[in-house]
Amino acid sequence: MAKASTGPKLVLYGPDKRYGAVPKRTFRSYVYFIRWYEGGAKRERSTGTGDVHAAQQALAEFIAEAQRAAEPEQQRRGPAAPEAMTVTDMLGLYLEHHGPHTADDSRIRYAIRNLVPWWDGVTVSGITAGACRRYAAEADRAPATIRRELGTLAAAMNWCVTEGYLTQGGIVVLPPVPKDEQPFLTRSQAAKLLLEAWRRRWRWKDADGQMHTNLHLPLFILVGLYHGARKEAILKLQWQPNTEGGYVDLDRGFIDFNPVGRAQTKKRRARVPIAARLLPWLRVARRITRQFVIECDGKPVGDVKKGFSAAAAAVGLPEVHPHTLRHTCVTWLLRDGLDVWQVGGFVGMSPQTVQQVYGHHAPEFMAEAATSRRGRAETGIYTGIKTIRA
Repeated sequence: MAKASTGPKLVLYGPDKRYGAVPKRTFRSYVYFIRWYEGGAKRERSTGTGDVHAAQQALAEFIAEAQRAAEPEQQRRGPAAPEAMTVTDMLGLYLEHHGPHTADDSRIRYAIRNLVPWWDGVTVSGITAGACRRYAAEADRAPATIRRELGTLAAAMNWCVTEGYLTQGGIVVLPPVPKDEQPFLTRSQAAKLLLEAWRRRWRWKDADGQMHTNLHLPLFILVGLYHGARKEAILKLQWQPNTEGGYVDLDRGFIDFNPVGRAQTKKRRARVPIAARLLPWLRVARRITRQFVIECDGKPVGDVKKGFSAAAAAVGLPEVHPHTLRHTCVTWLLRDGLDVWQVGGFVGMSPQTVQQVYGHHAPEFMAEAATSRRGRAETGIYTGIKTIRA
């Protein structure tokens, strides 16, 4: 099957697999190439350099050149009135032209897949507060999912107005934020889950007869518990800087969950010191893996959903999923006394989100204010009593 058209990205080629490079027999040095898919066919262009910063600059110039080439056609067409463009066409423009430049367009695709059947045949002028409320009432999905879908609808409309495809947009009303408590693991539950994952590790023998041990599942759980990163960010971690995911620097003792040149999005990723208790495990992983931090049988792990679910069910936690590790990390940090700014910076989350979603897990942060208020109140009462007695 031909691959869908995608935006350009950097790929490192070289004589071997060092630095995360794709090995090429004829290459004697490491060189970054710009790769993209167009009409199902792979296209590549050499940057002529092995320096990641120079290559990133070449990629930026390539993207700017492509955008300039597309501008005349867009300008000739001119912006359309809301009643002259359908919602389906608007979403298609947003996915085609904006999606490839996002860190992960899979969320956009998923939201549009649910939006299109309901809004099919409706023009942009039909996006009203009432229509949004009907969509939310008729959609058989979780409230948080409906908010994300309508948020994508609003983002697509605003993008089309900004880019000159639309003269103006409609009105999108989001349902209220669901006030559900995020599940998290207690320390004893986390220990049981980790022990079960350790029991499920397996050994394999290579062509030379050397025994190896796969630790991908317990290591994934440890990184999730100690750093609270999302599943995709953990699975894409490598040992060298790259454009696909973050990397671990054992020499300087930090993890950068951001790919080289990653555009800033709402899905924040942190660059933080390695947790002290995780550091020994990462050193072990460095000795038994090649390119990626999380590997199985010498290859990167695409997903841990099945193995994680099996381990969680085995210890009586069938409702726990990989994202629960992120909730657990944030909750533990708050209960250890860190403020929302420290927690947000460490896990790559805004302080507002930490406060809004997880603040109820750690009411201790209000203790000082409560004590101060109680002290002032008691002083006032005592003074009043003295006045009455006098």
